[in-house]
Amino acid sequence: MSAAPAYSEDKGGSAGPGEPEYGHDPASGGIFSSDYKRHDDLKEMLDTNKDSLKLEAMKRIVAMIARGKNASDLFPAVVKNVACKNIEVKKLVYVYLVRYAEEQQDLALLSISTFQRGLKDPNQLIRASALRVLSSIRVPIIVPIMMLAIKEAASDMSPYVRKTAAHAIPKLYSLDSDQKDQLIEVIEKLLADKTTLVAGSVVMAFEEVCPERIDLIHKNYRKLCNLLIDVEEWGQVVIISMLTRYARTQFLSPTQNESLLEENAEKAFYGSEEDEAKGAGSEETAAAAAPSRKPYVMDPDHRLLLRNTKPLLQSRSAAVVMAVAQLYFHLAPKAEVGVIAKALVRLLRSHSEVQYVVLQNVATMSIKRRGMFEPYLKSFYIRSTDPTQIKILKLEVLTNLANETNIPTVLREFQTYIRSMDKDFVAATIQAIGRCATNIGRVRDTCLNGLVQLLSNRDELVVAESVVVIKKLLQMQPAQHGEIIKHLAKLTDNIQVFRWKEQRHWTM
Repeated sequence: MSAAPAYSEDKGGSAGPGEPEYGHDPASGGIFSSDYKRHDDLKEMLDTNKDSLKLEAMKRIVAMIARGKNASDLFPAVVKNVACKNIEVKKLVYVYLVRYAEEQQDLALLSISTFQRGLKDPNQLIRASALRVLSSIRVPIIVPIMMLAIKEAASDMSPYVRKTAAHAIPKLYSLDSDQKDQLIEVIEKLLADKTTLVAGSVVMAFEEVCPERIDLIHKNYRKLCNLLIDVEEWGQVVIISMLTRYARTQFLSPTQNESLLEENAEKAFYGSEEDEAKGAGSEETAAAAAPSRKPYVMDPDHRLLLRNTKPLLQSRSAAVVMAVAQLYFHLAPKAEVGVIAKALVRLLRSHSEVQYVVLQNVATMSIKRRGMFEPYLKSFYIRSTDPTQIKILKLEVLTNLANETNIPTVLREFQTYIRSMDKDFVAATIQAIGRCATNIGRVRDTCLNGLVQLLSNRDELVVAESVVVIKKLLQMQPAQHGEIIKHLAKLTDNIQVFRWKEQRHWTM
């Protein structure tokens, strides 16, 4: 059986009867005419009564969209098939409409009644797709229709449709913020949903529409904690972020409580000493001055959150691990926060983009809680294959982790980095040596001597950076380092780096 002329792929030769003729001139018969012919073929296929041809046409159109090609000119031909009885064709039509409904609003409005009928379809995928298309039409006149559709979908028997209703809430809110009160009622209803499929989507809607209504979370807090382990990864990130914010405002901070106890203990000690010096009623005054604080006991709901999120540190998703690490950093007691270090170090084996984000967070965490990363010091050693941004972040982490015990190892590691061909990295290493010398007094002279040796380096940028760091170190104890200043004064004027000359004149 031969194919119909309309679907022929032959672009050249003479045209048959009833078939348009395409010229051979490049301006008239090249790629442009073939595109028009292909789209004409698709339009004819969509206008036929055969579901098989319609299905084939929709598959080709969706494939075009997936490849990033523009198929908006097919909207009139596609939208006519939204009422097609074939379920497979209808699914693909809705996929297309979701993509182009916002661009072709006038034509989409003509089919609004069809979308409303789709909300009553027996198939849950069709109901969800109809709501998704309806919420993609950004026209204020249909806000009441959208609101009614969202309310009905929020009570749907299918969790997939309820999830779609949660996704439609922020779209409607951005279109008309006056609907906030009604949308909050829908969010409150969906927050009570016990299905894991809905949890992440409704929490995202809550965060975008009414994040200040923390009272909506109170009665659903334990349910969200218990559902967390079974929610999809995207939903886990959203829920953990929300619960972190919730817990930081509703529970006592374990670390803050510990610092208050230590501060009060010191005040009580000095107060009793002063009373004892006065010699009158010392015991009674000391007892009155001592704080009558009870020992910190973690709230059971606080403990529930920590217990249910801890297994997610083993998640395959880096975003989930980072969200749990953030939660533990802010909410876990000092004795328990160390569990996140191993999980974050594991992420350093991922792609460079993931490493960059993880190292940024580790650099921040290591300033406040250095101890939990010290056992993993070698994990932050720099490889020659690391990008410059990764190298500089690892340098920052190593500098933060340096202490009296490990500073010899860190300085030896820095010594090898200075031989690198990456000049930006070498400059950052010299600055890191300066920070170590500033923070750890006993190695200051060792670092100064090492930096002075770098002044004989052939690379002018290395010499310039060394002088800048030496200047900062000399400012701390100028009287004790006269020999170094004399050595700087004897340097030749061959160096052309302006910054070097400026710092050398300062030392002289």
